[in-house]
Amino acid sequence: MKQRAFLCLLTALLISVSYASASGAALKTFYVAPNGNDAWSGAAATASGSDGPFATFEHARHAVREFKKTLGENASGEIVVSVASGVYEFGGPLELTGDDGGTGAVTVRWETNLDSPAKIVGGRYLKGVKKLEDESVLARLKEDVRDKIVAVDLKANGFDDLGTPAAGPELFFQGEPTRIARYPNEGFIKITELVREGTHETDIRGTKGIQEGKFFFAEDEPTTWDGEPDIWVDGYWFWDWSNQKQKVASIDAAAKQMTLEEPNHHYGYRVGQWFYAFNVLCELDAPGEYYIDREKGALYFYPPADWNEGDFLLTQANTLLNLKGASRFEWTGFDMLGARGTAIVGSGCQNVSLSNLNVSNCGGAGIYVDGVKCSVSGCELWNLGGSGITVSGGDRNQLIPGENVIQENYVHNYGRVQRMYAPGITTNGVGNRIAHNLVEDAPHMGMGFGGNDIVIEYNEISDVCQESNDAGAIYTGRNWTMRGNVLRGNYMHDITGFEGRGCVGMYLDDMFSSAAMEGNLYVNVTRASFIGGGRDCKIVDNVYINCKPALHIDARALGWCADHADGWIQEAKEKGTISGIKYDQPPYSERYPELASIFAEGKTPKAPEGNVISGNICIGGTWDVNKQGQWQGDSVEKAARPYLTFGKNYVADEGTDPGFVDPAHGDYRLKPDSELIAQGYKSLTDEPMGLTTERMRAKADAVRAKKAK
Repeated sequence: MKQRAFLCLLTALLISVSYASASGAALKTFYVAPNGNDAWSGAAATASGSDGPFATFEHARHAVREFKKTLGENASGEIVVSVASGVYEFGGPLELTGDDGGTGAVTVRWETNLDSPAKIVGGRYLKGVKKLEDESVLARLKEDVRDKIVAVDLKANGFDDLGTPAAGPELFFQGEPTRIARYPNEGFIKITELVREGTHETDIRGTKGIQEGKFFFAEDEPTTWDGEPDIWVDGYWFWDWSNQKQKVASIDAAAKQMTLEEPNHHYGYRVGQWFYAFNVLCELDAPGEYYIDREKGALYFYPPADWNEGDFLLTQANTLLNLKGASRFEWTGFDMLGARGTAIVGSGCQNVSLSNLNVSNCGGAGIYVDGVKCSVSGCELWNLGGSGITVSGGDRNQLIPGENVIQENYVHNYGRVQRMYAPGITTNGVGNRIAHNLVEDAPHMGMGFGGNDIVIEYNEISDVCQESNDAGAIYTGRNWTMRGNVLRGNYMHDITGFEGRGCVGMYLDDMFSSAAMEGNLYVNVTRASFIGGGRDCKIVDNVYINCKPALHIDARALGWCADHADGWIQEAKEKGTISGIKYDQPPYSERYPELASIFAEGKTPKAPEGNVISGNICIGGTWDVNKQGQWQGDSVEKAARPYLTFGKNYVADEGTDPGFVDPAHGDYRLKPDSELIAQGYKSLTDEPMGLTTERMRAKADAVRAKKAK
């Protein structure tokens, strides 16, 4: 025992010395360990075993607060909380406020060992798992799976709040997400006809007084669900980019007609759209599916592999870490999993750093922070029900930058529950930066942004928008005043939308203006660069490989989308603002003169004026101006063409090599002696696109290798 205690002490001292040498001397270090004791001083383990680490994060928080009271005004350095390896179950969030961060020249840092990190778990590992024996339940199941199902008493495991099938706890098995029993197991059911006032229809929009949530289907399976008490459906009811979960009111088996409970989908319903049913006990027929009987407080599961009792994790705590007004604070190295909602939530933060985290297996988002001079870096996030990372901040009225940074993160396999509008990475505000991240494998958006002077650069995005169309891998929209944004040096590939019907690469939707899309590489991306009626945008110096089409530019504010622009024009006349922004007064008039003069004589505010398309290289795919400079195709709307400035662009057939460095291995930079360089074209950046650190690239390689098996 003495030898073990000595080794623990030696390890703790080595960690402390390593930290001090890397980050400067620590003013004080408190230790936390699974075998600690809150009655101790929080010191490293001692050989005698009479003193040592704290047992809980809450007591370490208290110790930091008390130690800060002893510091003088001129103190500088770091207060460290060093957390040993092990599992820490959180029944609720660790709350950290302004009292828990640094002040002046003092920083508070919570850390763990990167090679063997502390694991913060917001769920419960289920106990008492056994073979299903309830005959009334077995009778509901298909005969060939009855001996494969296990059951567990959730009330005995401390679960009182089971929510609803649409917003309840989730089960993870051996570290991987499972799913509620559904039909079909893969793919969707299609709507064949709609019912409105007793007649069959094909297109019902959200009109008051109409029985919208009533439709016909062709499959036979739903007609066998008599007696199922709580069936839900999740569908893309009208648009390919808008899904909604709804409870089923009734199924007419003879007519193959389904009626949904209100509220109905606000866009309405349309023939040919798709949905699937879930929370259907009799469809518990595939490995990895589960069903929660909320009346009995029981969970039934079809294990996909041999199991041990510790293999079952059910989410419980809504949040793991809640930062309220924290400043000069660092949180680094932890594994965080099992939250029912968002793992980390920060509001009103300043100079907060979240780094080297592994955030996974959560029912909601990964990280949400609002503040200034905050950063999220070196993190991997996966198996999330919602979005990945959101960091926003800055004052749009005064154009004061937030100076937030999201960089060197790997976000993948997210949007499992919230299928639409849950991007891998998002920022809003002013003057924030997203750089050197890898985002992949998602049903909808890769990145989203809104605001001014946002920079999105040197990222890699692939295999997103898998379940949606009319969707952007990088998306923003509908604002004339959000200007000065730059999207450069990004690598986007293999993004073609649901059923291969096409989506969008960089999507400036509904008159979004003044964004520069420059020096990006697109490979196999439909509508790679998209200007939806906006103004003063640039599509310059990009490389498009087999993009069909490479461009989309329209004049929607002169047509079907005119009402939005008309509203902005009316607001400008009546209030002197556009979307609440004093667009023709400082700082906007100084920073964005094109916006300030949008209503000047000779201008056509609703037209896509000021857009420049020049210096691009398009190999294969389609481009709307041919080699002779003549218009072809319809990806650039005819009504938009008179307002555009088309410079020199290089267009060639698939397989053409105009002097790329190594196209066979995806290097589409131009050689210095390329003929295009001589003609004035610019090469793609030498700055690496995507992840750059060895640690993060190794993580991505491991995930991709596993996926390829």
